[in-house]
Amino acid sequence: MTNHTDLAVECYESGEKTTLNGVKVTEQNNLTIVEVLNDDGAKSIGKPVGKYVVLDIRSFVNDADVLDDRLYEFVNVLRDVLPRNISSALVVGLGNKKITADSLGPSAMSFVLATRHIADDLKNDVGLPSLFPVSCVNTGVLGDTGIETAEIIKGIVDQIKPSCVIAVDALAASSADRLGTTIQFSDSGISPGSGVGNHRHEISQKTLGVPVVAIGIPTVVSTGIISGNNSDTAFVTPREIDKICRQGAKLIGMGINVCLQDNMSVKDLLALVG
Repeated sequence: MTNHTDLAVECYESGEKTTLNGVKVTEQNNLTIVEVLNDDGAKSIGKPVGKYVVLDIRSFVNDADVLDDRLYEFVNVLRDVLPRNISSALVVGLGNKKITADSLGPSAMSFVLATRHIADDLKNDVGLPSLFPVSCVNTGVLGDTGIETAEIIKGIVDQIKPSCVIAVDALAASSADRLGTTIQFSDSGISPGSGVGNHRHEISQKTLGVPVVAIGIPTVVSTGIISGNNSDTAFVTPREIDKICRQGAKLIGMGINVCLQDNMSVKDLLALVG
């Protein structure tokens, strides 16, 4: 099936059915959990087998800051989606920083605290012996690097051997109401560009050999959804897209920090990443 959205919940809703074989949907307050249980479910909604958690949040377009209850909602979901007992993480920003609607991933990396390079002696000296090892990288895009994003990540994973990869990317939605008000978490990995019809190589446990958690916020919507013409493949963004990406990047980056560095305060983490 062809999806104009990266959101599993919208793929499910597009079937206009209350039940689909191989798909389990649970709603809890502002969370919608879509579990694709088998190949039948994957075919039904066009998403790989795995768990997709959609967190609905208040729009931050008019907010000066986002480090409030939304941060802790984000952290609680991420902790639930991450594999248990991980010992290190590689955080990857996907997308093109030169294009505002695609800049969420690269922008989020500027808020992620990288700690893998800090030696144990220094950790003890600064009073943070349990600092969690984190690496982060922006992969760029194929047109600039000539290298598939999945190939770059695979090379890094093979070299530094993290126990988990966290991939951050901008998403497409089929509803303009979800732009900047929805965060999707998934343990099934990600195929960059799939929602806008620009499929790249899959980034998943199957291709990397380690668990992959994908995090994204919708930043574009198909004009075909708006016009009703399914053959229309153009995508549009809201005029507040710069604020959505800037605030979304901060929320995601700081949420990852708080989740992984649970021995540090939000204030201290923010001071370290600027």
